[in-house]
Amino acid sequence: MVMKKDRIIITNKARASLRSYFEYLKVEVSLETAQHVRDEILSKCAKLKDFSGYSKEKYLEDEPEEYRSITLWHYNIIYTVTEQEVRVLNIIHTSRNPEKRKDL
Repeated sequence: MVMKKDRIIITNKARASLRSYFEYLKVEVSLETAQHVRDEILSKCAKLKDFSGYSKEKYLEDEPEEYRSITLWHYNIIYTVTEQEVRVLNIIHTSRNPEKRKDL
């Protein structure tokens, strides 16, 4: 049974990644698409508060800390879970080299 967490923390690195995807989409696609993608990613992050039992991040399985991830479209949200919180560490576009996922 997964217990509800008290809060979601989105780190500065994750915010910077999300901001860069937003800026890219705003220029290359449209402002509406950029806003939609940003809002959906943030919504997915917020839902981790109620259910944070998604799969372990396979590219970080050898690390001492237990990293988890969830994918939305082409974006991989990497996070950790403690008794009180879910900490979103980074948001990676899945077309990137898997080694980039280790940049937390």
